[in-house]
Amino acid sequence: MTELIEKLRAQIRRLSPRERWLIVLGLCMVGWFIVRGVWVQPLQERSKLLSVEIETLQEQSLRALRVASDLRRLQGELVQVEKLITPGKQTDLLTLLEALSTQAGLNQEQIDSVTPKPASDNPQYPERRVEVRLKGATLKQVVKLLHEIENARLYLIVRSLRITTRGKKAQILDVSFSVSSFERA
Repeated sequence: MTELIEKLRAQIRRLSPRERWLIVLGLCMVGWFIVRGVWVQPLQERSKLLSVEIETLQEQSLRALRVASDLRRLQGELVQVEKLITPGKQTDLLTLLEALSTQAGLNQEQIDSVTPKPASDNPQYPERRVEVRLKGATLKQVVKLLHEIENARLYLIVRSLRITTRGKKAQILDVSFSVSSFERA
């Protein structure tokens, strides 16, 4: 090994200073390419990958913040609705709807039927549904009844509503709708 080094030193001594500088410059360039290929380029590629990953995580965190905000808003709405839902079977929906009909100015002849429908199977919030049929009501009475249902002390939902005019009298209406209420189990 020392012989090889001595031969190399002898060869370098025979070269002119200009040739020696060219060799040094060539070795520096080879060294630079080696350093660039082994360390710099892999670090740059890793940096690009990390930048893309950071952007993705930032987008996901913004999405998560929006979802969390929506969840808090929905939880607030749920608390408000749960206040309106009665615990257990404390409210008779049939009686309540008849009272609301009376408040809306409907008389007993106009209330054709109030029929209970089968309850839902939801164990946490059982739904009770009632089908109501009105005959010969005015638009003012129907609107007043729907307003009373909307502003009732309980959480009531009008599930379906069908209004037809009676004969040639456009002011007299036949109305059919279903109303649902919920209970807390």
